[in-house]
Amino acid sequence: MDRSGFSRRGFLKGVAAVGGAAIGTRIAGRHLIGEAQAASPANTFVLIIHLVGGYNALFPSAGSFMGAGTFGVAAGNVRDLGSGLIVDRGFYDGLGTYAVGNMASVGFRHGSSSHGAARGLVWNYNNMNGGLVLADAMGGTGSIKAASLGGDILGEASRTAVNGTTFQTIRDMQATINAIGGGAPNPRIPDRGITLGGVQGADDMSKEHLAKHGKSLVSMRNGFDAAVATLKQPVRQFSFADLSTAYQLNNATAVNSFKAKMAAAELMAFAGTNVAYIGDGGWDTHGDRTGTTVRNKMSAMVPFMKTFLDRMSTAAPGANPIIAIVGDFSRSLPGSDHAPGLTATVIGRNVQPGSTGTVDKNVRLPASAPATAGFWAYLAAIAKCGSAPFGANPHTAITKP
Repeated sequence: MDRSGFSRRGFLKGVAAVGGAAIGTRIAGRHLIGEAQAASPANTFVLIIHLVGGYNALFPSAGSFMGAGTFGVAAGNVRDLGSGLIVDRGFYDGLGTYAVGNMASVGFRHGSSSHGAARGLVWNYNNMNGGLVLADAMGGTGSIKAASLGGDILGEASRTAVNGTTFQTIRDMQATINAIGGGAPNPRIPDRGITLGGVQGADDMSKEHLAKHGKSLVSMRNGFDAAVATLKQPVRQFSFADLSTAYQLNNATAVNSFKAKMAAAELMAFAGTNVAYIGDGGWDTHGDRTGTTVRNKMSAMVPFMKTFLDRMSTAAPGANPIIAIVGDFSRSLPGSDHAPGLTATVIGRNVQPGSTGTVDKNVRLPASAPATAGFWAYLAAIAKCGSAPFGANPHTAITKP
């Protein structure tokens, strides 16, 4: 043991425990079979679900297609929620009680019908990633302010740090579980103090190299900072077994399915994260003229969104979980191809039911629809960001006072 109280063995254990720069949560894991440790839930948490390929407007703007019956829309499979908001019935009914009175459709014109360009434009704000700007503006004490669940955020979206905030990628909850430890003794998991010493030691050894390559290694730099901050913070009780049951994980920790991504989102919320990203592929649904393909895909996902909303909305007094569902763009008629704009679905406690994203029968938004910055300004408004990082909210009609 040297004078710093840090041994080579402790260092190796600590580095092994971290399992990568982004450790993410303060959750102990499946080896406990019962109570584990976590931070208290964040009051406001924004989860952005990006349907890679496109988000068919039949879900948030179903009324646009009733007259012609396009995308299989008919009077019997829609819900008229008032204030111009008509949505797909199966989608809405499956989301549960929190969505009642807390859902709106939000339109924005990004102007591209090309996948790569559209994805970048959805996330772009003044050449920064809007999700990172939002996560930074929300403040808080979480050691990781932004998380990408199951894989890196879309390659077309900027990953440049915003005031030191980057997306930390969580591919397996076990890496976090091992890093945190706690509860019943486990010889494979080092003591929390040893882990902290190991991470701090690795950080010290890497400072010169990280400083030399500050731009390319910014995520690694932030990963070390997040690891140290996480291990220093106090913990409270949390049941991983209960989470596993709720999301049907069978105690698996890999973040490799939609349900696992939703479970990981809840873990990150309890860890104090502000914004999380989930990407879900397979939504480039050319030829889906009746909307059957996208309805079937959505019906497989909605139960886990409901679980998330049910649990998070009751996790603490005034809890404000926000889900925003976006895609590259809406799907055009007649063959479910590429439309040059997007209507998003947003659910949150400060959402006033209504629509600024009603499309016409040709799946086009009005010329007056705001650009992408307006979407991010809306999320900031319903997340109650006092700093208004995106400027004025143009969607005040669907924002509760």
